[in-house]
Amino acid sequence: MYVAETETLTGTLHYNGILVALGTMPFKYKESDKNIIEKALIKMQVNLKLIPDVDGRPKIAQLAAYNLTDVTVKGAWSGPARLHLVPHVNAPVADLPVKKVIGASHILSDLTLPYAEVIYDYINK
Repeated sequence: MYVAETETLTGTLHYNGILVALGTMPFKYKESDKNIIEKALIKMQVNLKLIPDVDGRPKIAQLAAYNLTDVTVKGAWSGPARLHLVPHVNAPVADLPVKKVIGASHILSDLTLPYAEVIYDYINK
């Protein structure tokens, strides 16, 4: 979820209602080239899909690839950013070794997220 409070764009990540990550950046700080952003968005994206079984062990563990389609970038901005990670036993994002936040981007676009293709299945190798 993100919220623009006058000059600051704030994004939050919650796990069961508890804050585990908070990111901020200036709202519409520096305009980015929409064509460059659009070209980046249509490149292959890869996600790690993890779904636990009833006993907590992984039931599905796959690398899934997709290419966004029908991409129209309406606006794109970049700027400095800050990131705050909160330790949480069930969402250990604070364990990520973040050494430095280089910056952030805010993109407003229309796009279609198609079905993905499994490129590697860790359970059924």
